[in-house]
Amino acid sequence: MDPRSVRSLGPLAAGRLERASTAAQLKRILEAHRAWLQELPEGKRAVLTAQALNEADLSEAVLRGALLRGCSLLEARLVKTDLSRAVLIRCDFSQATMTGADLTGAELKSCIFDVALLAEANFTEAVLHGGRFRRALLREARFLDAHLEECDFAAAVLTGASFHHARLGMSDFSDADLEAALLYHVRASAARFVGARMSRANFTSARLQGCDLRLAQLLGARFTNADLGQSCFSRATLDEADFRQANLRGTDFSAASLENARFDEADLMAADFRGANLKGARGLTANQLARARTDQSTILPNGKRGAYLKGSGAERPMPSR
Repeated sequence: MDPRSVRSLGPLAAGRLERASTAAQLKRILEAHRAWLQELPEGKRAVLTAQALNEADLSEAVLRGALLRGCSLLEARLVKTDLSRAVLIRCDFSQATMTGADLTGAELKSCIFDVALLAEANFTEAVLHGGRFRRALLREARFLDAHLEECDFAAAVLTGASFHHARLGMSDFSDADLEAALLYHVRASAARFVGARMSRANFTSARLQGCDLRLAQLLGARFTNADLGQSCFSRATLDEADFRQANLRGTDFSAASLENARFDEADLMAADFRGANLKGARGLTANQLARARTDQSTILPNGKRGAYLKGSGAERPMPSR
C-alpha cells in the first residue's frame, strides 16, 4: 500500500496496519531463517539492520545464528526465544520480556537490556562487550564460561545467578543483588561490586584481582581457596564468611565487619585489618596476624581492641559461654 494511503487512514488505523505489515515480514524472515538452519536451498539467514521491532512478539522464535544490528526491541516479547550463536550489535532490549531466552554462545556488542526481564535466561559461553543491564531482572540467569567485558549490571537483580568459570573484565555490579549467586572459579579483573548485596554468594576458587567490593553485604559468603590479592573490602559486611586457604595478600579489609569469619591457612601477608572487627574470627594463628596490618581501632578475635601483639593470645576467640 502507498505510504500516503496509510497516512490517510488516521494514526490508529495506520499504526495497526504498520504492525500487521511488520509481523508478516517477520514471519517470512523467520521461515526463511528456519530453512537456512536446515540447509535448504530456499533458506536465508535472518539479517535485521536498524529495524524498529518495539513491542514485537518473538516468543519461542528460532533466531539461532541470526544477525541483528542496530535494532530497537523496546518492550518486545522474547520469552524462550532461541538467540543462541546469534550476533547482536548495538541492539536495544530495554524493558523487553526475555524470560528463559537462550543466548548460548551469542556475541553481544554494546547492547542495552535496562529493566529487561531476563529471569532464567541462558548466556552460557556468550561474549558480552559493553552490555548494559541496569536494574534488569536476571534471577537464576546462567553466565557459565561467559566473557563479560565492560558490562554494566548496576542495581540489577541476579539472585541465584550462575557465573561458573566466567571472566568479568572491568564490569560493574554496584548495588546489584547477587544473593546466593554462584561464582565458582570466576576470573575478575578491576570489577566493581560496591554496595552489592551478596549474602551467601559462593566465590570458591575465584580470582578477584584489583576488584572493588567496598560496602558490599557478604554475610556468610564463601571464598575458600580464592585469590583476592589487592582487592578492596573496606567497610564491607563479611560476618561468618569463609576465607579458608584464600590468598589475601594486600587485601583491604579496613573498617570491615568480619565477626566469626574463618581464616584457616589463609595468606594474610600485608592484609589491612585496620579498624576491622575480627571478633570471634576462627582459624587465625599468631604468625598470620603478625603478618597483617592492625591498629588501635582493630577488634581482635578475643574481642579486645588494639594492634595485634605476637604472644598476646589475641588471635584466639573468646570461648562461648
